[in-house]
Amino acid sequence: METINVTFRMNKKDKQEFEEVIKGLGLNLSSAFNVFAKAVINRNGLPFELKNRELSDETKRRIYNAEHNIDMEEVTIEQLKKEWEEIKRERAKAQNLS
Repeated sequence: METINVTFRMNKKDKQEFEEVIKGLGLNLSSAFNVFAKAVINRNGLPFELKNRELSDETKRRIYNAEHNIDMEEVTIEQLKKEWEEIKRERAKAQNLS
C-alpha cells in the first residue's frame, strides 16, 4: 500500500503532552494518527463525542441581549478587522513568550 507524508500544525505543549500519553501506549506520533484515521473511517465519523460546554450566565445574557437588540453597539467591519489584528498580535506575542 502506498504511503504519503501529511503535515499539520499543533500547539507545541499539546504535542509534547500527546506524545507522552501515546508513548505510554507503545505508539509514536505517526502510528497514533494512523489509529485515529482508521477509527474515523470505521465509524464514518469521529471516534468520540463532541459537546459544547455549558454556557455561563454571562454568555447566556449576552446571547439574549443580541437576540433582543438590547445594549447593542454599532461596529464597522474596519473596527472588527482592527480588533482581530490586535488579538492575533497579542496571541503571537504570548506564544513567543512560552
